[in-house]
Amino acid sequence: MSELNKQNPIITYIFELGLIKSVDEVKEFMRENSSPYVFNCAEPKTIRFEWFLSEDEKSATLIEMFEDSDAAKLRLENHSASHLVEQFPEHFEIKQFIVLGDIKSDMKEKLADWNADLRGNVAGFFKGID
Repeated sequence: MSELNKQNPIITYIFELGLIKSVDEVKEFMRENSSPYVFNCAEPKTIRFEWFLSEDEKSATLIEMFEDSDAAKLRLENHSASHLVEQFPEHFEIKQFIVLGDIKSDMKEKLADWNADLRGNVAGFFKGID
């Protein structure tokens, strides 16, 4: 177990999304754009990338977790340079974008364009799982 109240470099993105397209189209988009190959090769410091769908299938949550601020920045840059920058808003309305963790100042500038709700670490612990 890690030390209590010790800062850690992990950054987490939480996207709260409303569905625009049909549930079947959205599920297909989620599956097609969740390739571990992309993250292992292009973004090796991505720890977690998971989609969740509400029971009524009207809302979704995307959680992305990164080893550090540089990895989170790389993810944002790769997303902005990919086909997803056009396809994502065809499938989802971003209701809220929360960024958890202590990000570097250059990252704050990039996140301002996304209207991100930035939340720095205050207390707690992080216990990695193997």
